[in-house]
Amino acid sequence: MPKKAKRTKKAAAAKKAPAKSTTRAKAPKQLLVITLTGDRPIHEVAGKLKAAGLTVDQVLTSTGIVTGSAHPDAAGRLRKVQGVADVSPDHPVDIGPPGASIS
Repeated sequence: MPKKAKRTKKAAAAKKAPAKSTTRAKAPKQLLVITLTGDRPIHEVAGKLKAAGLTVDQVLTSTGIVTGSAHPDAAGRLRKVQGVADVSPDHPVDIGPPGASIS
């Protein structure tokens, strides 16, 4: 009859405990509105914003605004892109249905 292998306390604990994750959970992306200075072509700046971590949703040429989403830690990089005047969180706006009374 073969001998039973002795398990150490450490080995037994490692087998029972689930492995701890070494990666940190990332914060969800936030919606952003980026206002441009107008001194560079808007599509060029939009490309630089994308390279800096922005997922571009819209490039609004007539107003000089780019909308999109990025992780909160990318906001500092986006502000440093040449041609960016401001990076702000996007806020939903609801004007209500047509004909609704204003209160």
